[in-house]
Amino acid sequence: MKQILVIILLAIATHTAHAEDCAEGFTKCADGVQCIAQEYWCDGGEPDCDDGSDEAESVCKDYTCPTGYKKCADGLQCIDEGWWCDGIEDGDPDCDDGSDEIESVCKEYQCTEDYTKCADGTHCTAKEYFCDGAEDCADGSDEANCKGGYAADNKCNDDDVIMCDDGKQCVFNEFWCTGQAAHCDDKSDEADDNCLGYQCLEGYVKCKDGKQCIKESYLCDEGVPDCHDGSDEQDCPE
Repeated sequence: MKQILVIILLAIATHTAHAEDCAEGFTKCADGVQCIAQEYWCDGGEPDCDDGSDEAESVCKDYTCPTGYKKCADGLQCIDEGWWCDGIEDGDPDCDDGSDEIESVCKEYQCTEDYTKCADGTHCTAKEYFCDGAEDCADGSDEANCKGGYAADNKCNDDDVIMCDDGKQCVFNEFWCTGQAAHCDDKSDEADDNCLGYQCLEGYVKCKDGKQCIKESYLCDEGVPDCHDGSDEQDCPE
């Protein structure tokens, strides 16, 4: 998946700088001519700058990773935070020095917002992969409290999840009533009857139709409406 992502993004990763400064999100190479997307600086791969300056050790030692990226222990490489302590799901660590998968480091590492720790306390797995029918945690804990794996009282074993109506699956609270694709196999997390009575989590608000929760930060953000009824972009201050 990571290789596919890189291939898709490489087409927009570079451009020639005719103006004095690079566009937002790009950094100028040492030759002063070429601009490279910031996420490709010091990524440990082949240089993207024709002069190789984006992977020069002297540059990368002092380089500050962009938002959403984290420096490896050698101080020379930036990798996506979502790849940190991911259990080497693609077969290899992402840091050239292997520091993103060191057990002692990962036990102390706090997963990013859309990820959660497996029961082993060392690996982070995307929340959307929990209870999806396929084991993503090396210890299988992402599927342990789902179909056939409930506590003795037949309830989900975590306050952050809700049982689907079929009683066979647990889904994280934040994935209920999103107005997107259902996470419950029986689609009860997006059922109108359930969502009309559902209380959105802190930091989320109900759309006017009462069926969908969106982040408060999406209200009046002058973008494409996030509520299906368009109410998040209505009655906004000018």
